[in-house]
Amino acid sequence: MLKFEKFTKENLKEYLKYIKDSPLKCNDVSVGSFLMYNESVNLQFAVINETFISRQDICGDVVFSFPFGKDENGAIDQLIEYVKQNDLPLVFYGVDDLLFEKIKTNPKFSSVQGNYDRRWSDYFYDFNEMRYFSGGKFSGQRNHINRFLKTYGIPIFSKIDKEDIPKIKEFLKEYTKEHEERALNENEELLGTFALLESFNDYNLIGAKLQVNGEIVGFAIGEIIGDTLIIHVEKAIKSYLGSYPTLFNYFVSFVAENFGNDLKYVNREDDSGDIGLRTSKLQYKPLFLVNKNLVKINSPLLSIEENPKIYGDGIYLDKIKEEDKPNYFSLCKDEEINKLWGYDYKEDSSITGEINENTFYDVQKYDNSLGYSINFAIRESENGELLGETIVYNFTYNKNAEMGCRLLKKAWGKKLGAKAYRLTLEWAEKTLGVSITGKCFKENLPSIKMITSSGLELFSSDDKYFYFKRKTVDNQLTARLK
Repeated sequence: MLKFEKFTKENLKEYLKYIKDSPLKCNDVSVGSFLMYNESVNLQFAVINETFISRQDICGDVVFSFPFGKDENGAIDQLIEYVKQNDLPLVFYGVDDLLFEKIKTNPKFSSVQGNYDRRWSDYFYDFNEMRYFSGGKFSGQRNHINRFLKTYGIPIFSKIDKEDIPKIKEFLKEYTKEHEERALNENEELLGTFALLESFNDYNLIGAKLQVNGEIVGFAIGEIIGDTLIIHVEKAIKSYLGSYPTLFNYFVSFVAENFGNDLKYVNREDDSGDIGLRTSKLQYKPLFLVNKNLVKINSPLLSIEENPKIYGDGIYLDKIKEEDKPNYFSLCKDEEINKLWGYDYKEDSSITGEINENTFYDVQKYDNSLGYSINFAIRESENGELLGETIVYNFTYNKNAEMGCRLLKKAWGKKLGAKAYRLTLEWAEKTLGVSITGKCFKENLPSIKMITSSGLELFSSDDKYFYFKRKTVDNQLTARLK
């Protein structure tokens, strides 16, 4: 029986032998990433028949790394049984394009749907090219390094020892002054850097520092998996001109000289959608990018090519369109609506860059492409403006799902939510063959009325929510609504 245990620094050491043999190209299944982000993703591990699987929560959704080890097929069988018993989705993360094709043809899987977000694709470079920067295509990098050497002299580049950690923490204070405005994902990365510093020496990771006149002006931490050097952290003081290309080049050379020069690739991870970072990483001429697909198994949305049009009771439901962006942006940014909805986009680290009218439109479009959800615009006529949305989401392997509905304030009081919720519910049950659970905050009386008017009845509750299904399980709970 498959059993996951929560991450601890102690059990991570037990799993090192599996992680070091990972065939997955992405950085997400690596010791450094696990150390940096374990807390924010509720990281868990399982090994069955000498086959490794990790489990994470990404934006509230449970996802798994694809099993690797001695008995891949046996682990897949156990994982399918695990998600069935726990009524979870079966979603694999960190799936490169080749593995995606392999999953599609595996007879153990049905209704395979997935996609990747370019922001999180890993950059792969030729190891020796990054070590020597030879040839005309790297003249810019050589010029930056020569400028650094001419301005500051020959730097000292050496491994990070335990006694260096306090100095590096002081360095990070200077670093943050150059990066005072940071997105949530950048804050998480910075916190992860501190976590990595505390323990990287215990896991045979590689760390080295760049010093000018005795001062640390940059450092890098990475690890070797297979034929690839993964660099988890590269931080330098930008006011030292040429510090970043110098740090990178010296670090690759340091690894070659101290840990073997037979490596093929350097993985510098993703750019998180930062335009400046993307421009910089492209200038180093990557060999290829590894797209990290999220792949959903047994998705009932696979057969739905695009949102259908649903009519009835004086309302019209269809897909959210380009022209809906202004209204949809207002709907998603309204703090009062978000409190009722139970979501705060400001706490979502997957949302990077400038928040604009494309942001939330692109998020729902991407989630639809993954088979995570299907969203409907609520209108009063076929060509009417978007007044709200319904969403069917969180499809489990057992074909259970959840539903939600929200309206712009100008549409409150028209009973549009109740009509839209009922129509969407009936469509989901009939067309997708799913069993719907509705939920809402206990204090949200309008949502309670909307959900119960659709035919769902209260069956459970916890500290925050009431939960509704087609049949009543607990009449005593239902009485509490009255």
